[in-house]
Amino acid sequence: MDTNLKTVPGAEAPKPSEAEVGQALAEIEQASAPAPAKTSPEPPSAVPAQSWFSGHLPILCFLALALTFLATILWLAHRTIVRFQADNAAQVGRTARSAHPSTNSALQAEAEQLLAQVVAGNPGAADRLMAESGNWTGKTKRTPKTDQLITVGISLKDMRAREAALQAQLALDGVPLNQSGFDMLERSAGNPQQRTWALWMMGALGNRGVDPIHAAKVIDSYLADPDVSARTSAVEGLALIGTDETIPMLLDRFHNDPTLPVQEQAICGLAEAGMYTHAQRMVVAASLVGWLDDSTLSQQQRAWDVQALGDISGRNLGVDAKAWRQWYDASH
Repeated sequence: MDTNLKTVPGAEAPKPSEAEVGQALAEIEQASAPAPAKTSPEPPSAVPAQSWFSGHLPILCFLALALTFLATILWLAHRTIVRFQADNAAQVGRTARSAHPSTNSALQAEAEQLLAQVVAGNPGAADRLMAESGNWTGKTKRTPKTDQLITVGISLKDMRAREAALQAQLALDGVPLNQSGFDMLERSAGNPQQRTWALWMMGALGNRGVDPIHAAKVIDSYLADPDVSARTSAVEGLALIGTDETIPMLLDRFHNDPTLPVQEQAICGLAEAGMYTHAQRMVVAASLVGWLDDSTLSQQQRAWDVQALGDISGRNLGVDAKAWRQWYDASH
């Protein structure tokens, strides 16, 4: 609209049309309407929920400390009990090996003198020792001197001297040559603290004629003992008994025991250290010759096999399996 136009006096002001009024109202309404609200920003991402472990960490720490404390108490209690049992078993073992209240000095001197004569190879000394040793039981004891003499005695080539040394060992350790002595050793074998001693002594007792069949069965039950020392003593005991029935047991331990000490003791007992006759050792030789080609044997077992064959045969044929078979065929 032109604002320079002047209104003619006396003229009636022009009226706006209905359309113009509607448009003006619409513009006023629009102008007076509140500004649209701004869109609020998205809320920040929710904080991840705490894990179960984090939420219970203080409780878990307390429980861990409590369990550690309890475990420590139980461990100390166990150590105390084990120590008490070990001390008690050791005392029982000392009592079993020293059943005599005191030592008779005259009999002690006699035992040492006869043992020395046996080791020196004096004629008749072994027979005299066997006749007199029954009087020593409970009245004599082992000493460093008797231990040395017995060690030499049981290694002598003379089988009678070996038997005398074993009998002296039994008497000096207070083991009678009867069922009472057998029962004592069987009980001692059930005690881990006395087992190695008892299995060796049971072999000696069986060698001296006290129920050797039962002795071999008792010793055989310890050939699978988890303790290597006990298994080693068990094979020593079997070799001391020296019966035909013990040969397969020792051959099995040489071939199949997983440890070198047991393997070595088994083959030594069969070849030289045990109480076997030459005829019995020739039975052993049959297996040893056959095992020279056994791929399951370790290098060490193979070396012991050859050494044992040398001890039995008195020959040195090395690792020649064919030569050993020819020797065996010619000697058997």
